[in-house]
Amino acid sequence: MKKYKTLGILVYGGFISLSLFSCGDKEDNITPEVPEKNYFAADINANDEESLLRKEFYKTNGCYLLFNDTLRHDSIGVKPNGETIYQTETVDVPYIMSSQAYFAYKYTYIKDIEKKRAAANFIEKNILPHLSAQLRPYSWLLVNSITKYAINDNSYSYDSEQGSVVGNRATAIGIQDIFDMDESDTQQFAKDLSATIVADKVSSQEASILEPFTKFCDNLYETSSETTPWDDESNLKLMQESGFIGPHYLSGFILYSYYPNKVEDIKDFAKLVVEKDDQYVKDTYNNEIILEKYMVMKKIILSLGYKF
Repeated sequence: MKKYKTLGILVYGGFISLSLFSCGDKEDNITPEVPEKNYFAADINANDEESLLRKEFYKTNGCYLLFNDTLRHDSIGVKPNGETIYQTETVDVPYIMSSQAYFAYKYTYIKDIEKKRAAANFIEKNILPHLSAQLRPYSWLLVNSITKYAINDNSYSYDSEQGSVVGNRATAIGIQDIFDMDESDTQQFAKDLSATIVADKVSSQEASILEPFTKFCDNLYETSSETTPWDDESNLKLMQESGFIGPHYLSGFILYSYYPNKVEDIKDFAKLVVEKDDQYVKDTYNNEIILEKYMVMKKIILSLGYKF
Protein backbone atom coordinates (compact mmCIF):
# COMPACT_ATOMS: atom_id res chain seq x y z
CA MET A 1 0.00 0.00 0.00
CA LYS A 2 1.00 3.63 -0.37
CA LYS A 3 2.15 5.42 2.75
CA TYR A 4 1.45 9.11 3.37
CA LYS A 5 3.00 11.44 5.87
CA THR A 6 1.36 14.70 6.79
CA LEU A 7 2.92 17.54 8.72
CA GLY A 8 0.24 19.16 10.86
CA ILE A 9 0.73 22.71 12.09
CA LEU A 10 -1.54 24.03 14.82
CA VAL A 11 -1.29 27.68 15.77
CA TYR A 12 -3.03 28.60 19.01
CA GLY A 13 -2.45 31.40 21.45
CA GLY A 14 0.89 32.28 19.89
CA PHE A 15 2.28 28.73 20.14
CA ILE A 16 3.01 26.42 17.20
CA SER A 17 2.54 22.68 17.62
CA LEU A 18 4.04 20.25 15.09
CA SER A 19 2.98 16.64 14.72
CA LEU A 20 3.58 13.83 12.23
CA PHE A 21 0.91 11.39 11.12
CA SER A 22 1.21 8.32 8.92
CA CYS A 23 -1.36 5.81 7.78
CA GLY A 24 -1.40 2.36 9.30
CA ASP A 25 -2.03 -0.96 7.65
CA LYS A 26 -5.52 0.06 6.61
CA GLU A 27 -5.61 2.57 3.75
CA ASP A 28 -8.12 5.40 4.31
CA ASN A 29 -9.82 7.40 1.61
CA ILE A 30 -8.48 10.95 1.35
CA THR A 31 -11.14 13.61 0.86
CA PRO A 32 -9.86 17.00 -0.29
CA GLU A 33 -11.10 20.05 1.56
CA VAL A 34 -13.64 22.25 -0.16
CA PRO A 35 -11.80 25.38 -1.36
CA GLU A 36 -12.70 28.59 0.43
CA LYS A 37 -15.13 30.81 -1.46
CA ASN A 38 -13.55 33.58 -3.51
CA TYR A 39 -15.33 36.72 -2.35
CA PHE A 40 -13.67 38.86 -5.00
CA ALA A 41 -15.71 37.08 -7.65
CA ALA A 42 -19.37 37.74 -8.33
CA ASP A 43 -21.67 35.00 -7.07
CA ILE A 44 -21.90 32.29 -9.71
CA ASN A 45 -25.70 32.23 -9.48
CA ALA A 46 -26.21 36.01 -9.53
CA ASN A 47 -27.77 37.46 -12.68
CA ASP A 48 -28.28 41.12 -11.74
CA GLU A 49 -26.69 43.70 -14.04
CA GLU A 50 -23.74 44.49 -11.79
CA SER A 51 -22.85 40.82 -11.25
CA LEU A 52 -23.04 40.13 -14.98
CA LEU A 53 -20.76 43.12 -15.62
CA ARG A 54 -18.26 41.84 -13.06
CA LYS A 55 -18.29 38.31 -14.50
CA GLU A 56 -17.71 39.54 -18.05
CA PHE A 57 -14.90 41.85 -16.88
CA TYR A 58 -13.06 38.95 -15.23
CA LYS A 59 -13.63 36.66 -18.21
CA THR A 60 -12.20 39.27 -20.57
CA ASN A 61 -9.36 40.72 -18.47
CA GLY A 62 -8.33 38.11 -15.88
CA CYS A 63 -8.73 40.44 -12.90
CA TYR A 64 -11.69 41.07 -10.62
CA LEU A 65 -13.98 44.08 -10.59
CA LEU A 66 -15.45 45.55 -7.39
CA PHE A 67 -17.72 48.51 -6.74
CA ASN A 68 -17.82 48.16 -2.95
CA ASP A 69 -15.07 47.44 -0.44
CA THR A 70 -17.29 45.02 1.52
CA LEU A 71 -16.46 41.56 0.22
CA ARG A 72 -18.95 39.74 2.42
CA HIS A 73 -21.44 40.29 5.23
CA ASP A 74 -22.59 36.76 6.03
CA SER A 75 -24.91 35.53 8.75
CA ILE A 76 -23.02 32.92 10.79
CA GLY A 77 -25.37 32.34 13.71
CA VAL A 78 -27.79 33.77 16.23
CA LYS A 79 -27.13 35.02 19.75
CA PRO A 80 -29.27 33.73 22.67
CA ASN A 81 -31.27 36.97 22.51
CA GLY A 82 -32.16 36.31 18.88
CA GLU A 83 -29.74 38.84 17.41
CA THR A 84 -28.09 37.70 14.18
CA ILE A 85 -24.30 37.34 14.16
CA TYR A 86 -22.51 38.49 10.99
CA GLN A 87 -19.03 37.93 9.66
CA THR A 88 -17.83 40.91 7.61
CA GLU A 89 -14.75 41.14 5.40
CA THR A 90 -13.63 44.28 3.60
CA VAL A 91 -10.91 45.10 1.08
CA ASP A 92 -8.10 46.71 3.06
CA VAL A 93 -6.31 48.17 0.03
CA PRO A 94 -3.09 49.45 1.65
CA TYR A 95 -2.71 46.40 3.94
CA ILE A 96 0.68 44.67 3.90
CA MET A 97 1.51 41.73 6.17
CA SER A 98 3.80 42.50 9.11
CA SER A 99 3.63 46.24 8.66
CA GLN A 100 1.92 48.97 10.62
CA ALA A 101 -0.75 51.00 8.84
CA TYR A 102 -0.47 54.78 9.11
CA PHE A 103 -3.38 55.65 6.84
CA ALA A 104 -6.97 54.56 6.28
CA TYR A 105 -9.29 55.25 3.36
CA LYS A 106 -12.98 56.02 3.08
CA TYR A 107 -14.87 55.54 -0.18
CA THR A 108 -18.05 56.89 -1.74
CA TYR A 109 -19.63 54.41 -4.12
CA ILE A 110 -20.91 54.50 -7.68
CA LYS A 111 -24.64 53.78 -7.53
CA ASP A 112 -25.82 54.07 -11.14
CA ILE A 113 -25.29 50.93 -13.28
CA GLU A 114 -24.58 52.99 -16.41
CA LYS A 115 -21.79 54.85 -14.59
CA LYS A 116 -20.45 51.49 -13.39
CA ARG A 117 -20.32 50.34 -16.99
CA ALA A 118 -18.61 53.59 -18.00
CA ALA A 119 -16.04 53.18 -15.22
CA ALA A 120 -15.30 49.59 -16.24
CA ASN A 121 -15.04 50.66 -19.88
CA PHE A 122 -12.55 53.39 -18.92
CA ILE A 123 -10.27 50.79 -17.30
CA GLU A 124 -10.61 48.36 -20.22
CA LYS A 125 -10.03 51.01 -22.88
CA ASN A 126 -7.36 53.22 -21.30
CA ILE A 127 -5.44 51.19 -18.69
CA LEU A 128 -5.50 47.45 -19.33
CA PRO A 129 -4.12 47.57 -22.90
CA HIS A 130 -0.84 48.84 -21.41
CA LEU A 131 -0.57 46.29 -18.59
CA SER A 132 0.62 42.71 -18.94
CA ALA A 133 -0.80 40.03 -16.65
CA GLN A 134 2.25 40.56 -14.42
CA LEU A 135 1.44 44.25 -13.98
CA ARG A 136 -2.33 44.00 -13.55
CA PRO A 137 -3.75 44.15 -10.03
CA TYR A 138 -5.65 41.21 -8.56
CA SER A 139 -8.79 43.36 -8.49
CA TRP A 140 -10.04 46.85 -9.29
CA LEU A 141 -12.14 48.71 -6.76
CA LEU A 142 -13.94 51.44 -8.72
CA VAL A 143 -15.53 54.10 -6.53
CA ASN A 144 -16.62 57.72 -6.84
CA SER A 145 -14.10 59.24 -4.45
CA ILE A 146 -11.36 58.28 -1.98
CA THR A 147 -10.58 60.21 1.20
CA LYS A 148 -7.34 59.54 3.04
CA TYR A 149 -7.10 59.70 6.86
CA ALA A 150 -3.95 59.63 8.97
CA ILE A 151 -3.92 57.21 11.91
CA ASN A 152 -2.27 58.44 15.09
CA ASP A 153 -2.79 56.79 18.51
CA ASN A 154 -5.93 55.03 17.24
CA SER A 155 -7.49 58.33 16.17
CA TYR A 156 -8.19 59.43 12.60
CA SER A 157 -7.59 62.86 11.09
CA TYR A 158 -8.34 64.06 7.56
CA ASP A 159 -5.33 64.01 5.25
CA SER A 160 -6.35 64.49 1.61
CA GLU A 161 -8.46 63.41 -1.35
CA GLN A 162 -6.88 60.65 -3.43
CA GLY A 163 -7.24 59.68 -7.06
CA SER A 164 -6.09 56.12 -6.43
CA VAL A 165 -4.67 53.73 -3.84
CA VAL A 166 -2.53 50.78 -4.95
CA GLY A 167 -2.42 47.66 -2.77
CA ASN A 168 -1.65 43.95 -2.90
CA ARG A 169 -5.21 42.67 -3.31
CA ALA A 170 -6.84 45.66 -4.98
CA THR A 171 -6.19 48.94 -6.71
CA ALA A 172 -8.84 51.51 -5.76
CA ILE A 173 -9.68 54.22 -8.29
CA GLY A 174 -11.67 57.37 -7.57
CA ILE A 175 -13.44 57.56 -10.89
CA GLN A 176 -16.04 60.32 -10.53
CA ASP A 177 -14.05 63.03 -12.34
CA ILE A 178 -13.80 61.09 -15.61
CA PHE A 179 -17.53 61.48 -16.24
CA ASP A 180 -17.00 65.21 -16.92
CA MET A 181 -13.57 65.05 -18.61
CA ASP A 182 -12.86 65.73 -22.26
CA GLU A 183 -10.73 63.26 -24.22
CA SER A 184 -7.46 65.06 -23.50
CA ASP A 185 -8.02 65.13 -19.74
CA THR A 186 -9.18 61.51 -19.78
CA GLN A 187 -5.97 60.41 -21.49
CA GLN A 188 -3.84 62.36 -19.01
CA PHE A 189 -5.73 60.87 -16.07
CA ALA A 190 -5.20 57.40 -17.56
CA LYS A 191 -1.47 58.02 -18.04
CA ASP A 192 -1.06 59.28 -14.46
CA LEU A 193 -2.96 56.25 -13.15
CA SER A 194 -0.91 53.82 -15.23
CA ALA A 195 2.28 55.44 -13.97
CA THR A 196 1.20 55.02 -10.34
CA ILE A 197 0.30 51.35 -10.84
CA VAL A 198 3.50 50.53 -12.71
CA ALA A 199 5.67 52.41 -10.20
CA ASP A 200 4.18 50.41 -7.33
CA LYS A 201 4.65 47.10 -9.17
CA VAL A 202 8.24 47.89 -10.12
CA SER A 203 9.17 48.92 -6.57
CA SER A 204 7.98 45.53 -5.27
CA GLN A 205 10.26 43.51 -7.58
CA GLU A 206 13.18 41.46 -6.28
CA ALA A 207 16.42 43.29 -5.56
CA SER A 208 18.24 41.34 -8.31
CA ILE A 209 15.85 42.76 -10.94
CA LEU A 210 16.29 46.32 -9.66
CA GLU A 211 20.05 46.18 -9.01
CA PRO A 212 21.01 47.50 -12.50
CA PHE A 213 19.04 50.63 -11.57
CA THR A 214 19.79 51.02 -7.85
CA LYS A 215 23.55 50.53 -8.29
CA PHE A 216 23.92 54.06 -9.66
CA CYS A 217 23.06 55.76 -6.35
CA ASP A 218 23.24 52.90 -3.88
CA ASN A 219 25.76 54.71 -1.68
CA LEU A 220 23.57 57.83 -1.43
CA TYR A 221 20.14 56.49 -0.47
CA GLU A 222 18.85 58.12 2.73
CA THR A 223 22.10 59.96 3.35
CA SER A 224 22.50 63.74 3.55
CA SER A 225 24.64 66.12 1.55
CA GLU A 226 27.20 68.45 3.07
CA THR A 227 25.16 71.47 1.99
CA THR A 228 21.64 72.36 3.15
CA PRO A 229 19.34 74.03 0.60
CA TRP A 230 16.77 76.51 1.86
CA ASP A 231 13.97 76.07 -0.66
CA ASP A 232 12.39 73.41 -2.89
CA GLU A 233 14.08 74.63 -6.07
CA SER A 234 17.63 74.57 -4.72
CA ASN A 235 16.99 71.25 -3.03
CA LEU A 236 15.77 69.70 -6.29
CA LYS A 237 18.84 71.04 -8.06
CA LEU A 238 21.02 69.34 -5.46
CA MET A 239 19.13 66.06 -5.96
CA GLN A 240 19.52 66.20 -9.74
CA GLU A 241 23.25 66.87 -9.51
CA SER A 242 23.53 63.50 -7.74
CA GLY A 243 21.30 61.55 -10.14
CA PHE A 244 17.88 61.89 -8.50
CA ILE A 245 14.78 63.53 -9.99
CA GLY A 246 12.75 63.89 -6.80
CA PRO A 247 13.29 64.75 -3.12
CA HIS A 248 13.11 62.67 0.04
CA TYR A 249 9.88 62.95 2.01
CA LEU A 250 9.30 62.56 5.73
CA SER A 251 5.67 62.42 6.91
CA GLY A 252 4.60 64.07 3.67
CA PHE A 253 7.10 66.94 3.84
CA ILE A 254 10.30 67.42 1.82
CA LEU A 255 13.40 66.87 3.93
CA TYR A 256 16.04 69.19 2.54
CA SER A 257 19.57 67.89 1.80
CA TYR A 258 18.51 64.24 2.31
CA TYR A 259 18.62 61.97 -0.70
CA PRO A 260 15.60 59.74 -1.49
CA ASN A 261 15.35 56.15 -0.34
CA LYS A 262 15.31 53.29 -2.88
CA VAL A 263 11.54 53.06 -3.14
CA GLU A 264 11.17 56.81 -3.74
CA ASP A 265 13.88 56.74 -6.40
CA ILE A 266 12.43 53.68 -8.15
CA LYS A 267 8.92 55.14 -8.23
CA ASP A 268 10.13 58.55 -9.43
CA PHE A 269 11.88 57.03 -12.45
CA ALA A 270 9.14 54.48 -13.16
CA LYS A 271 6.60 57.31 -13.37
CA LEU A 272 8.99 59.30 -15.58
CA VAL A 273 9.25 56.37 -18.01
CA VAL A 274 5.48 55.93 -18.28
CA GLU A 275 4.51 59.60 -18.34
CA LYS A 276 7.23 61.07 -20.60
CA ASP A 277 9.14 60.13 -23.75
CA ASP A 278 12.86 59.91 -24.50
CA GLN A 279 13.05 63.36 -26.08
CA TYR A 280 11.43 65.05 -23.09
CA VAL A 281 13.90 63.40 -20.72
CA LYS A 282 16.90 64.40 -22.85
CA ASP A 283 15.67 67.99 -23.07
CA THR A 284 14.84 68.26 -19.36
CA TYR A 285 17.74 66.56 -17.59
CA ASN A 286 21.30 67.55 -18.40
CA ASN A 287 22.82 64.79 -16.28
CA GLU A 288 24.40 61.59 -17.55
CA ILE A 289 23.45 59.52 -14.50
CA ILE A 290 19.78 60.50 -14.78
CA LEU A 291 19.74 59.62 -18.48
CA GLU A 292 21.35 56.23 -17.82
CA LYS A 293 18.98 55.49 -14.94
CA TYR A 294 16.02 56.41 -17.14
CA MET A 295 17.07 53.97 -19.88
CA VAL A 296 17.70 51.16 -17.38
CA MET A 297 14.30 51.71 -15.76
CA LYS A 298 12.67 51.68 -19.18
CA LYS A 299 14.23 48.26 -19.88
CA ILE A 300 12.98 46.93 -16.53
CA ILE A 301 9.44 48.15 -17.20
CA LEU A 302 9.44 46.70 -20.71
CA SER A 303 10.67 43.36 -19.33
CA LEU A 304 7.61 43.30 -17.05
CA GLY A 305 5.35 43.59 -20.09
CA TYR A 306 4.35 47.24 -20.14
CA LYS A 307 3.05 48.34 -23.55
CA PHE A 308 3.46 51.98 -24.59
